[in-house]
Amino acid sequence: MNQKSSSEVVRPAPVAKPSFDPVPKSFRRLGFYYCLVSSLCYTLSFVLVRFLTEGANPDWIFCVKESVPVLISFPIILTMTVRGKYAWPSLRAVVLVLIAGFFNDFIGGRFRIWTFAVLGLVLSNPLIQISTILVSLLLGAFFLRERISIKKWIATVVFIIAVILISASRTGMQSLLKDSFLSRNIGWGISLALLTGVGYALFYVIMRNVAGKKSENEPAPIPVTLPMFLVCGIGTLTGGGFFVADESVHAFFTQPATCWIYGLSAGVAEMAAFILLNIGLRYASASKVSMIAVSQLIFLTFLGRFVFHEPTNLLVWIGVALTCVGIFLTADLD
Repeated sequence: MNQKSSSEVVRPAPVAKPSFDPVPKSFRRLGFYYCLVSSLCYTLSFVLVRFLTEGANPDWIFCVKESVPVLISFPIILTMTVRGKYAWPSLRAVVLVLIAGFFNDFIGGRFRIWTFAVLGLVLSNPLIQISTILVSLLLGAFFLRERISIKKWIATVVFIIAVILISASRTGMQSLLKDSFLSRNIGWGISLALLTGVGYALFYVIMRNVAGKKSENEPAPIPVTLPMFLVCGIGTLTGGGFFVADESVHAFFTQPATCWIYGLSAGVAEMAAFILLNIGLRYASASKVSMIAVSQLIFLTFLGRFVFHEPTNLLVWIGVALTCVGIFLTADLD
């Protein structure tokens, strides 16, 4: 009888590794849902701010609006730190959050209010959205190695077409384009809008780098109250400082009661939006977050039509429909 040599090694057959999606669909959609609700809250804040731009100093509006998240987050951070339950991140993360806050509040938020005052709400937001999407897409691919898929390019094109349609149909774009670029502050307003988009895009990219999660069960890299305090703190200090330098400390506190009501209400809406946005950035790429923010155009259109009775036409609703298609395409991106 032939027997195998005892020295012969019997190797087990290789076992095929199970194929699975390292980033499941449920994980990708978490960021989508958080950012979509955040976009609605930001829309409410923008509408309240728009009411104030004709009657209050933009720096005062900005300071009051940003002070609400600061005043609420500071005692939470202080109490949790004293009790030894606050998870402070590394110094590098804190510095990056401060840099992101500068771009978000000093450039993005402050320039947005100036843009509202020059161009108005409806024209400002489309220009800002286009700038934010394109810059986020490029910076995310370059610094974060975010993949730019064909589906992402299609969604980007759909959003840009939708933005142009809504803007052109509601703001008299034809007469605007006939004006000289530097006449009647139009060029200044467009430049502010584009710079605002750059500021927001840099914020998305930096915060995604600091707070991004690679798996659903991974702990949050930074607590959401810290960026809210640091970022909004920058807005509060810069806005208040510029206003006091132009006016006075006394003038800051003697604004009409209506301004205080609108300003503080906008701050509450922005605080909710900021919390949801920062949670969303843990799950979604910077470019995806910037795309979801375009849903503000949907909310603004419905608010304008059914609350403020603003006129609409077929182009507006085609743009809204395209925006909905783009939002659907972004749900499972990344």
